[in-house]
Amino acid sequence: MKPIEFLYDYASPWAYLASELIPRRLPGAEIVYKPIYLRGLETFSKGLPYGGTKLAYLMRDLYRISTHEGVEVRIPQVFPINGLYAVRGALVALERGGFAEYHRAMFHATWREDRNVGDKQIVIDIAAAAGQDRAAFAEAIESPAIKEKLKAETARAAERGVFGVPTFFVGDELYWGQDRMDYVARALATE
Repeated sequence: MKPIEFLYDYASPWAYLASELIPRRLPGAEIVYKPIYLRGLETFSKGLPYGGTKLAYLMRDLYRISTHEGVEVRIPQVFPINGLYAVRGALVALERGGFAEYHRAMFHATWREDRNVGDKQIVIDIAAAAGQDRAAFAEAIESPAIKEKLKAETARAAERGVFGVPTFFVGDELYWGQDRMDYVARALATE
């Protein structure tokens, strides 16, 4: 069975829903977590690509879906969110260990606990509580290597046609949105 690439940013409520639903929708699948910087994609480079009535609809739909799926969600007071430090931190946790704890803690802090993950110190606090070494983590998220890696991963995603998150890849086939996991499962079944 091919691995599934899961591209996400902690700034996205839809990526949060996808992350919460992966165990139910894609049980037993090998997931390769690929943090990218949403604001590094052309679609989001100037802010939210929608507003007004569409944004209001999307927020109602988020609550509708989360209620249907039994996933707790709370819209943060600071929105839109800048997930830069959080996704840098994910790269650190993927390299150094403790990723699963970090990943869950960061999504929950953002979309359940209303913690502003756009604030570097808050990201460091969440990471430390999830088991990361505070000083080493704080240094790593500012390192040129991690900054460059995130830029490269985001650029690679854009080159592959990614315009938003969550995005899944099965091989070279792109699936966008938490509501496409059934299609991802079908693609895996035909492998």
